[in-house]
Amino acid sequence: MTDQDTPAGAARYAHEYLLGTPLVGNVLDAAGEYDAKTNPEETTSLAAHLINAMTIGVNAFVYTAVNGGRDMRALEEELEVLAAALVLHDTNKYVQEAYGVDVDGNTREAFETYFEHGDDFGIEEFLGEGYRDDLLYLVQRTELKEDSRETRGTDTEFVGLDRYCRLGDQVASVILREGIEGGYETLSRKVEDDEVHLVRLNAVEQPVLNNELVGRTKEAISGEDGGEGYGVVIGSTPNRVLYLGNDFNRETLQTRVQEHLKESLVESYSFSCKLNWNSFDYDILAEVALNPEQKEDLIAEEFRELLHAGTAGVEGFERIPEEFDQYFGVLAKAVYIDGQSEFSDPDVQAAYDDIYDEQGPQKVKVHFIAHLVRQFNDYQDFLEDLAVEVRPELYADLEPETDAIATVVDQFFDATKPAQLPSKEEMCFLCGSPAETQYQKGLSAIYRTQEFSRRVPPHEKYKSICEVCNLEYALLADRCDRAGVNLNSNVGIAYYYFDEFLGDLHLFGGELVGFEQDETLDLGDTSIQKNLTSPQYYIQPFRFGSHPAMGEKNHRMVVVRQLMQRAQETGMKVVLGRPFARFDPVKKVFVDQDAIREQEILGLDEATRFGPLPAFVNRDDEPESHLRRALALHKLIATVGFESGMSNPYLQLDQDTFHSLTDFVVRNVDEPSKLRELESYLDTYHHQQYMDMQTVAERGIDLFGKQFDSKYKKTKIFREAIDAFLSGKSQRMADEELLEYVEAQVYAAADREDYAGYATPEQADAFVDALRAYLEENDLYTLKKLSDWENALVNSYLYAFEQVVYDYEPNEMSAAEQSAN
Repeated sequence: MTDQDTPAGAARYAHEYLLGTPLVGNVLDAAGEYDAKTNPEETTSLAAHLINAMTIGVNAFVYTAVNGGRDMRALEEELEVLAAALVLHDTNKYVQEAYGVDVDGNTREAFETYFEHGDDFGIEEFLGEGYRDDLLYLVQRTELKEDSRETRGTDTEFVGLDRYCRLGDQVASVILREGIEGGYETLSRKVEDDEVHLVRLNAVEQPVLNNELVGRTKEAISGEDGGEGYGVVIGSTPNRVLYLGNDFNRETLQTRVQEHLKESLVESYSFSCKLNWNSFDYDILAEVALNPEQKEDLIAEEFRELLHAGTAGVEGFERIPEEFDQYFGVLAKAVYIDGQSEFSDPDVQAAYDDIYDEQGPQKVKVHFIAHLVRQFNDYQDFLEDLAVEVRPELYADLEPETDAIATVVDQFFDATKPAQLPSKEEMCFLCGSPAETQYQKGLSAIYRTQEFSRRVPPHEKYKSICEVCNLEYALLADRCDRAGVNLNSNVGIAYYYFDEFLGDLHLFGGELVGFEQDETLDLGDTSIQKNLTSPQYYIQPFRFGSHPAMGEKNHRMVVVRQLMQRAQETGMKVVLGRPFARFDPVKKVFVDQDAIREQEILGLDEATRFGPLPAFVNRDDEPESHLRRALALHKLIATVGFESGMSNPYLQLDQDTFHSLTDFVVRNVDEPSKLRELESYLDTYHHQQYMDMQTVAERGIDLFGKQFDSKYKKTKIFREAIDAFLSGKSQRMADEELLEYVEAQVYAAADREDYAGYATPEQADAFVDALRAYLEENDLYTLKKLSDWENALVNSYLYAFEQVVYDYEPNEMSAAEQSAN
């Protein structure tokens, strides 16, 4: 029996087959920036929903077909058609979002519109031509409410696939709405319920380890750990795995996951000891139950790096004999840990004493080991005798009292185990679990050894860390090292994920690449590596405040912009948090859990959706929060900052309002009326305020004429009006009296200017009425707010004036024209 003859093997074959085509990548590229649903409680990208539906449908089809004795290799055409139909099952939503074409359901018109605009998903490249009628037939039977009259009587050989189209879409939609438990119940009604299994797990606090545990559990269920597979995984959340197949013994699965996790961590991460020229510590190696020979190899790697680079006066080595590797761990134990300074070999003792006299008590250790490496041929017998004596003690040191991997696997599988609550002094300062090990990571650490912790009394020197958090630290430190992130900095973590539920299509690798952390405008390469591994979420470490030209706050905003852009490009959500903070999926598309005040003021601390709600959805008059708006605001701020040479543009904008934005631009850009980014943003997101101020500007032109010279002339009549409002309000005039006073002041100011032409009281009244309406509508009609926002309002008027002055034609003759006549 070949691998494809088992359900799990056939599913793996199908995944590899589908990922060998551009289909999935095309869907992500084309549909990632659009929302799948209108309900805020069901927020996910259209790309994520399409891929989840396709994955669920394909995996259910594969499981049923192979269990029925069919050969997966003979079902490639059905596999392709099913995948294509599920990718197209929301064609109507896609053409509305991407092309702005309103269609009522998945009609033939919707299909023709999609293909006429270029087939963005590459369906016909993937499937070939001649399948449109078959696909439309299946799509119109995917949703029960879909009108399928157009395809009645269609002659298609893929009739049986409609079941899996409905199953894929319905289960994906139910999971999005009700969670994976609801998806389990729905799937149980569509497949034999004794073949549907939901593995309930206990998500651990440590996010890197939890991600690895979910992945290893799915691989054990599928048989990808080398053991017997139980079935086909449908998908997972951070604490659940849904699959089709046979039941299993939970203890057996736990044992397999533990062994598989141990192997995969060693393969995927670099475990290391702590070593420098004058100190050595086993660190994580003393807490992970790895093969002791493996640990010796890891110690040897650290010594090789130290000696190759040169340190403490030791000249860097070009070559270290491989045979010496077996002695580095022994020497670390003898010289560094035990402080041994007396040796049985007289030549070795003499060499040690000479080095001690020359280098002193601190440098003698590393210089002594370097001497042994250089004279390796002379000291082989000594080293072998030392190894026989010391290695048992070394292995005893490396044998963990508690196995961190076994502990975390036990926590993951035992959701009913009551949490232990030790005293504050005995708690892990990261997760609160019982801990005895002192946290001694030094200055170059994510959290410094002697930094403040509420769990440590003021007189105590060290915090405590449990073995699981220490393992998590090692994994995260390795990720930071690979990402070029210095631990001794303000480290942030971005968690990317499609949704709480991830259909088990093995899509991306565990790391995102091409993240340009120090760029202010250019986002760099935002591509993502694709390969056959399936983490639940993707972890991106980065640092804040590392750019020499920017402060930490402004740099954070630049990073946030990049994270948002990648989320939009991939159709993934993002949670931005701190290291070791437990990852919990959220409904919103973007959430910064540690947002600064400037972000909150501008509404850049979160984004509820990928794009705006459709016009028919009631917005309750609240400003929309979505990535498209956030990124447009980011671009506007970055553009103004670039043109004006500002180092901290994100800290110069007060809030996202019409008069704040126009004031920000007018103060910092030479020709603000030509800044298309501002005009587009205002027209899209502050349209009413923009139109209202343009109305004020139009009435100002009627009264005062078109002015093309200085800012003073363009805004003179507006400033007169604001000054009059301030003066009248400070005198506590009644509203009617105030308006008469302002109108009189405005008319007098316009009438006495030669270049204004002939002004009328009616024009002054119309101008003041428009200005008062604007102030009242925008909650600025108080003495304090008028005083606070006076300059910003003047600049808002200037921007609106310049936008209309060249093309506005008043209903009546302008004052200048009346004067000319």
